[in-house]
Amino acid sequence: MDSRRQVFTVGQVNRYAKRLLEADALLAGIFIEGEISNYNAHSSGHLYFSLKDGAAALSAVMFNSHAGALAFAPKSGMKVVAFGRLSLYEKTGQYQLYVEYLEPAGVGGMHLAFAQLCEKLQAEGLFDEARKRPIPAYAKCVAIITSPTGAAVRDIIKVARGRNPVVRLVVAPALVQGAQAGLDIARAIGEVNAWGGADVIILGRGGGSTEDLWAFNEEVTARAVAASQIPVISAVGHETDVVITDFVADMRAPTPTAAAQMAVYPHRETVALLRNTINDLHFVMGEGIQSRHAQAKQLLQALSRLTQAHLAHEQQNLAHRENLLEKISPYAAFARGFTFARNENGEAITHAKAVKKGDTLTLQWADGTARVQVLGRKKS
Repeated sequence: MDSRRQVFTVGQVNRYAKRLLEADALLAGIFIEGEISNYNAHSSGHLYFSLKDGAAALSAVMFNSHAGALAFAPKSGMKVVAFGRLSLYEKTGQYQLYVEYLEPAGVGGMHLAFAQLCEKLQAEGLFDEARKRPIPAYAKCVAIITSPTGAAVRDIIKVARGRNPVVRLVVAPALVQGAQAGLDIARAIGEVNAWGGADVIILGRGGGSTEDLWAFNEEVTARAVAASQIPVISAVGHETDVVITDFVADMRAPTPTAAAQMAVYPHRETVALLRNTINDLHFVMGEGIQSRHAQAKQLLQALSRLTQAHLAHEQQNLAHRENLLEKISPYAAFARGFTFARNENGEAITHAKAVKKGDTLTLQWADGTARVQVLGRKKS
């Protein structure tokens, strides 16, 4: 045996091989397409699986810090595209792919991810109509979450200003495309809610491919829309484009310009409507006053007739009573020749036996009195 040869331990070899793999710039960040096999979702949240094609297989692991952001549920037999770095697991001497991002391969895979997330969120009730709020009819401030350089923001502002120059528009810039777009949109929604000055949020962008619009299909975006305390209008792409935020938002607009029409009330039409309403109120009030005046006049006339009739009736009753009083009045008896006799104490003499000879009486007629002395009394 040659005493000059160098002998390495297994651990040294594995560490050396690991350094070689991690030093390669190509292998430090690589996209690999393959079919998932031997899929195992560990209770820790880590995902273990292999990627294979017709000729080879590659071990892979996705730690829970990255697996938690997946928009779909991986399973064996699914074709995917994985991004990560190649390294060696020293304990087994096996090199493997440490996956940081995973997505279904092709448009079919994206449709699968879309369907899976829709099913998940619908089961949680995030699509329920009962939880959705009406868009304010007269918003004073509208927040627009979109790219500040895109055509969508210009269209929204143009339509909104044309409808109502008084409403305040606030643009909250956000990425609307790319790997970080979902997180950035969620951030913008949170910041607008924390500010609290907007009455409604327009979330949108212009049209594009399924890949271009994918940020609006991500779970982080959907949950941020659902958690918003301010009503949200989802306005993504064209009328035929459908994204998950359309189902979670309080209202879906077919286009960004349509969202501006929904969020911003027409100032001129509203002012004209108010003026017409005021004129109608004046007319109705005028008609009402005239009607009440005519009714009051009729009531006064009826009251006058009733009063006159009542007075005439009372006058008739009074005349009748006056006639009765005249008939029973002592003066009427005086006129017929009767007199009224009183004794010296002023007491009325009502019959002859109340007087005797020598009494002094006072006799009263209608035109005066006389004092007389009783000479005698005749029996009747």
